[in-house]
Amino acid sequence: MATVIPVFRAFSYDLTIAFYIDWLGATILWEHRPEHTPFYMQVSLKETKINLSQHHGDCSPGGLVILDNCTALKTYHQQLLDKDYTFMKPGLEKADWDPHSLMMTVIDPAYNRIIFTERV
Repeated sequence: MATVIPVFRAFSYDLTIAFYIDWLGATILWEHRPEHTPFYMQVSLKETKINLSQHHGDCSPGGLVILDNCTALKTYHQQLLDKDYTFMKPGLEKADWDPHSLMMTVIDPAYNRIIFTERV
């Protein structure tokens, strides 16, 4: 079957880099950033790819993606807290829909949400 890659709206290149690369620990796989035009890039957070677009016609801000079956979520959560990112201090909680799953929600600078889940 095909691979699904979500596209999130982005506004500021610098804030996007600070959130996805510096804080979440993603890597830039490629970017299209011609001078004086909106940027478009693909980042990888381990095996998960996310496209980030500054083009207003690609998608709306406020999207949501769920990264299910994560591993070592408690450790990753603590690593994020230790980085002391000014704009986000996510919690770690039991999922409402499954008492055997932990979840952590982060919100990027364009109000897109990523929910990480791990079955414990």
